[in-house]
Amino acid sequence: MSMKAISPIIATLILIAIAVIAGVFVLRQFITLGGTAGRTDVIQIQDGALYLAKKTQVINETYSVVWMEVNLQITLKNTGGRIVTIRDITVDGYKLQGFTTFNINPGETTTKSYPIILNPATGETRILFDANWEKGTSHIVTVTYVVMGTTIEQKVSQTIVVS
Repeated sequence: MSMKAISPIIATLILIAIAVIAGVFVLRQFITLGGTAGRTDVIQIQDGALYLAKKTQVINETYSVVWMEVNLQITLKNTGGRIVTIRDITVDGYKLQGFTTFNINPGETTTKSYPIILNPATGETRILFDANWEKGTSHIVTVTYVVMGTTIEQKVSQTIVVS
């Protein structure tokens, strides 16, 4: 049996076909990536407020303590075209009492209000007076969410001042 070599013209045509197929595959990947990156499935923090409440507790005639509690009120809007699940909201990393995950439909706006758990060790929302939470101080509110049909957690943050 004698083996014949492939003609250089046929070999060139095969290489060109492989290059075209690879090029189409790469182009398809870029188009898919561009379509995903250009989506506007986003949560916007439309409004946020931190409200400080102080209460003085008289211990005896010469001693009293000042307790404080801070509440977050936040308005979120889904500006995308798919349902968004809000998985978490924190203020400077502090959790919110009573927070549970919830959905926001496309184009919908929702307002929620929660006390901040200022003592994570005990789960208490009130603490002894702390100047870090006084009126006029700034805090970062972070919203963690997932767009329906994806598993990627996204975050949006905004600085809010205590009033």
